[in-house]
Parts: sequence; structure tokens; C-alpha cells
Amino acid sequence: MYSGLSNQEVQKKKEQGLINGQTKRMSRSYKEIVKGNTLTYFNFVNIVLFIVVCFTGQLNNALFILTMIANTCIGIFQEIKSKKLLDQMAILVVTKVEAKREGMWSEIPVSEIVLDDLINLDAGDQVPVDGDVEEGYLEVNESMLTGESNTVIKQPGSHVYAGTIVTSGKASAHVTRVGKNCLASQIMAEAQKEKKAESKLHNDLNKLIRVISFAIIPLGIVLYLVQKNGLGMDWQDSILKTVAAVVGMIPEGLVVLTSIALAVSVIRLSRQKVLVQDLFSIESLARVDTICLDKTGTLTQGTMKVTSVRPLLNARLDHVKDLMGSYLNAMEKPNATSRAMIDFFGTNSHYAKEKILPFSSDRKYAGAALHSQGSIYVGAVNFLFPKGCPAVNAYLQEHTANGERVIVIAHSGEAIGDGLPEDLEPIAMVAIKDVLRDHVEDIMKYFQKQNVDIRVISGDDPATVSALAKQAGIPYADHYVDMSKTSETVEECASNYMVFGRVLPDQKKALVKALKKQGRTVAMTGDGVNDVPALKTADVSVAMAAGASAAKDSANIVLLDNDFGRMPSIVDEGRRVINNISRASSMYLVKTVFSMLLSIYVICMVREYPFLPVHLSVISAFGVGIPTFFLQLEPSFEKVSGRFFPNALRNSVPSAIAVFLSAILCMLVRDGFYLPNERFYGIFVTVTSFIYIYTLYRVYYPPTKLRWSVFAAMGICMILVFVFAHQLVNVAYAWIDLVVIIPMMALEPFLIALIARIYDAIDDFFVSVGDFFYSRFHHEA
Repeated sequence: MYSGLSNQEVQKKKEQGLINGQTKRMSRSYKEIVKGNTLTYFNFVNIVLFIVVCFTGQLNNALFILTMIANTCIGIFQEIKSKKLLDQMAILVVTKVEAKREGMWSEIPVSEIVLDDLINLDAGDQVPVDGDVEEGYLEVNESMLTGESNTVIKQPGSHVYAGTIVTSGKASAHVTRVGKNCLASQIMAEAQKEKKAESKLHNDLNKLIRVISFAIIPLGIVLYLVQKNGLGMDWQDSILKTVAAVVGMIPEGLVVLTSIALAVSVIRLSRQKVLVQDLFSIESLARVDTICLDKTGTLTQGTMKVTSVRPLLNARLDHVKDLMGSYLNAMEKPNATSRAMIDFFGTNSHYAKEKILPFSSDRKYAGAALHSQGSIYVGAVNFLFPKGCPAVNAYLQEHTANGERVIVIAHSGEAIGDGLPEDLEPIAMVAIKDVLRDHVEDIMKYFQKQNVDIRVISGDDPATVSALAKQAGIPYADHYVDMSKTSETVEECASNYMVFGRVLPDQKKALVKALKKQGRTVAMTGDGVNDVPALKTADVSVAMAAGASAAKDSANIVLLDNDFGRMPSIVDEGRRVINNISRASSMYLVKTVFSMLLSIYVICMVREYPFLPVHLSVISAFGVGIPTFFLQLEPSFEKVSGRFFPNALRNSVPSAIAVFLSAILCMLVRDGFYLPNERFYGIFVTVTSFIYIYTLYRVYYPPTKLRWSVFAAMGICMILVFVFAHQLVNVAYAWIDLVVIIPMMALEPFLIALIARIYDAIDDFFVSVGDFFYSRFHHEA
């Protein structure tokens, strides 16, 4: 039999490049972080504009470059800080495997496996390489490779493939291919890739960037030509006006703010022992309205205890203990249920084992052939006796009503085969109690208050699960179904029930799919290999660090201390960061929208652009960048709904139109009273600054002490800059200008409210028209 490699042989394989390679990274490399934050389209545009402004000699109008540098530096700093923390935490959940080297078994990371290694594979593992089974027995799910969900038996001589999942058994395997040389490397590259949570925020940001990127260059060229040729301005002034328009259209801090907010959220969650493996899964958490969870380890502590054993059909308790002691003695890695039975029955091996049938989530039972004693089977009643077993019914009903799990011990004189033997008969019933987690009722009350539905999906008896769910305070816990017996479709079950028992792994996946089909945003928690298909299907998946490696690798989020009680704070954190990003986005888009409107107006009417770059630098800093930076850390736990971009536009468009209309009015005042440009700028930037402060009030309503402080501080900063540094920012004032400024400022809130009502009415009209045609199309279909 093959005995593995020596350390010298391992080193030689590594030098030859015959190593499995890196595990999946939780974060970008330092080089990728710097590159990703610096080499962006908007940074390139800003640098070009900065160089152009430098040629004019008016460096005070190049202050926007400082905003770009600050955003870039802050983005790099926060992402590196987040990366260091993530990398430290990732060590705690790195997938390892036992390898035999120098004749000794030791744990190594899967990335360190080399060709010809001898490795151990166990239930719950995701096979890391291709190999041949040397010794042992495995049941493997190869659906990721073949698309078929049927279990495949692997015995000595059988081949195992990278990416497939061991559902039952234990075996050693001789590694035949590693890394990219695995037989089905192209297929497995797709199957093993990290599941990314769908992000409406990310998608909408990308669409916004594409639209702006497409618009700014042609608009900028046309605007320059209009200023220079249409109005006869010199090239320096034409450049400054054009730069002001282009800089205004760029939401320079929005993408950076989003990255910073998500990075800070990762850091905050890490302090609660939560590892985020997919950054944008935080957004999915914020939108979750349905959580699917298992009973064991989530509702309960996972520390089980045998409360009752009842022999059946004249079986003696001492003989049952002898059989069970021999059966349990053969287990190398007992689960929580087996450990509870070991505590009761012990592991005294009275009878030698001849063959082991490991437990499988698909068949719901395990077994062992014992010398001179036939075979013993341990598992769920309705799976071992699918036609029913009257001898256990009364005992079953009594204990499941108390929330206890009931397991049947059965005996056969036949050897273990592919199916159940015909002479199988029950010899004992075992009741096992699992204690509810501390404060689980408070957790369920939190989710109920937040309008988040709970679905309990378990492989246990539905009556047992229902009783525990009721004790935990889950609403409608008495609405349960046995998925092994129901004639209803999965879609009907998902709509009609809250508790699902006797669920197979594929049924878990189907239930999650059905809930998503209803328009729900679904989170799935799990820790076993049987949870993997559902974890990959859910909008966001949460695994326990103590769970199977395949479950951890599939999850977006890992609870390092295995505490389901962290879920409320995780959901709150997701809502906080997304709600605050949405509010900040509204502020950033005000400048983008009014800059585009003003550019189009100036081009069509052949007018002078009403801003200089320095004006927008000051307004952007004190009206958007600084206040949103401080306010993004505020608590904000409202449920996130709708799309990011439409929600942001709903708040930003009214204020942007107000700036646009104010610009036209100020131009008319300038032309009518022959005001110099500096006084025109003074009137217009003052009114625009007021609109921004008022928009902050609208977006961050209701105001708190922190918000009032930020609003006031930003207003004061704007006054100080425009009044006491007026020469630096090219503005001037006369007392008579207050005759224009005060009435305009007084009218702006009413104007914004009116525009908001009109915008909402138009938006609602188009939504209703869209719904009408959508429903009609589907009705005809």
C-alpha cells in the first residue's frame, strides 16, 4: 500500500511546481489595492483637468485635485486596514487536510498539497485535488462536476475529483493531479469559484459611471467650443468654465465612499468575530426579509443529551447497550448526536466490526455489521421503516411533542448491503434533547420586529422541530410539513409552511429557490455538507466556523465563534452601511445632475457656465464630502428596499433642479443689473450653498444632535470661506445683494418640495404604466 512522501520528496515537488497552489483570497493584494484606487477613469480625467488648469496659471481653481488625492489615500488606507484584519481572520477558517509525510499524519493547508501526496478525506470535506482512493469508503456528491445529484460510491481504486463533496465515509487518497492540472479544471474553475452576492449597489454604481464616462468628454468639448467661439471668451476662461462643468459631473467621492463604508463595516463585524468573505454580501444582508436556518447549532446549543431509552420487541437493554457500544466504538469523528449516545451507551466493543455504513444526509441512517450479531442500523424512524412501524408510534409522539429528537435502533440478521434488509426490526427507541440557545427568544423577537420571516429547515422529525421552534418564539411554528411524505410541490410548501422537517439537501436548495422566486431576499445559515447546495443558492449565506469545510468555503459570511446570536447585529450592520451610503449618494448626485443640466442649457442657449472649479471644490467639500464622511457611521437600521440609484435620484433631482433654476434666475439678475462676475458668483454660490445645507437636512431627516452639529458646522465653514476668503475663491459681495439672496433662500425649500412632488408623481405614473404592461404581458403569456 502507498505510504506517502518524505519531506525531501515534498520539497522537490514544490521546486518542480507540482503544488496545488493558493487557496482563495479573502482580499485583494496590496498591489491590487493601490492600483484599484489610483488607476481609475475619474482619477485620469481629474489629472488631465488639473494639468490643463495649471496652464491657465490660476492654481486656486485646481483645488479639486486635493479632493482626488484625499479620496484616493483614504480609500487605500481603509482597504489596507481591512485587508490586514481579514487576512488575520482568514487563517482561522483556512481549509486544511491531513497528509501522510515521513510516515506521520499531519494537517496542512490544501494549498500545500503536492503531487503524489497521500491525504485523508472525511465527511464534509470538499475534495481539493484529483486522486485515487487507496483505502476506505466514501460517498461523494459530484453534482458540481456532472450536474447529477445522485451519491457516488468511492472504494479503493475509484477516482475522486477536485471540487466534489464527501457526504459520508472516510478514506485515504493518492493525489494524481493538482492545481490547474486537475482533470476537469475548466469545469471546476466554475464550480469552485467563490459565490458572489448579487449587489444592486455595485450594479447601479457601474451603470452611473458608464453613463457619466460616456457623457463628460463630448459635453466638455462642445462646452469649450461654445465658451470660446460662441461667446468670444479667451482660452484660459473657456478652459476654467469647461473644467468646472466636467468636475461637477464627476461624483468623485461616491465610489470611494462606498468602498470605505464597506471596508469599515468589515472591520466592525470582525470585532464581533464575524468574517466577511464577500464584501457586497453586506448589502444583501441589509435587504434580507427571510432567514432559513437549521435547528441544531442555531436555535439550539448543539450539546445533546440522551433523556430516554426504551427497548422494543422483547429486546434487553443490556444487549442493546452492548450492540450500541460496539457500533459507536467504530466511529472516528462522532457528530453531536453520536457523542450524546456515546455518553449514554459507552464505547465498549463487545463485538468486532466487520463493515461500517457511515451516516448520510440523504438516507438519514447509519449502520454497522458486527461479528456474529448480524447488522445494526441507527437513524430516523420513517427512513428505516418507510412503510410505518406501529411499535414506535406512541413513543415517537410523546417525545417529539416535547421537542426531543427520536432515533430508532434496528437489527437485522443479514449483512449490510445496498438497501435495507427485509428482516429489519426495531429493538430500541432513543430520545435525545437539545437545549435551546440562551436569548434565542430575544433574537426571534428582533427578527419579528424587523419584519424578517424565519423558516426552519431541518433533517429532523418535523414535530420535534416545530416544538423547539415554538419554544424559541418563532411565529406560526405549528405550520410544519414532513418533506419526505408531502404530496405538495416545493413552491406550495414554501408558501404554506414555516417549519420543514425531514428535508433532503436538494430539497433545501429547492426551498431557497422557491422563496427567492416569491421575490424574497433570502439568507441561509448552515454548517453541514448537506447545507452547501442551499448556501450557494441563497442571496447571502452564513456558515459556522465549526462546520464542514465545504460549508465554510461556500458561505459569504462565517461566524467564527459559531454564535447565531450575532445575526441581529450582522443584519443591523448591513442596514446601517447601505442606508448611509444611499443617503450620501443622494448628496453626491445633486452636483452631477445639476452640472449636466447646466452644461446642456449653456450649450443650447450659448451662455457662460455659472461656476468656476474652485466654487464646486468648496461646495463639494463642505456640502457633501465632509458631512457624509462623518454621518456614514450613524446608526440606521431601517429595512433597505428598492433600487439604489432610483432611491438616490428621488432625493437628489429636486435639489439639482433647484440649483439649475437658481442659476438661470441669477444670470437674469446679473444681466438685468449689469453685475460684475464676482458679485454674480457671490450671489449664486451662496444660494447654492444654502440649497446643499437644506438638502442635507432633507436627506438626513429627522435631525439628531450629531446631524444638527454637522449641518451648522458645514454652513459656518462655507460662510467663512466665501466671505473671509472671497478673493481666493473669486467672489465678492455688496449689502444690496442681500435683497436677492434672502428671498431666494426663503423660497428654495418650497421650490424643492414642489419639484419633489412633481418628480414623485411622474415617477409613480411611469411605475404604474410599467406594472400595467408587465401584468398584461404575463397574463397573455
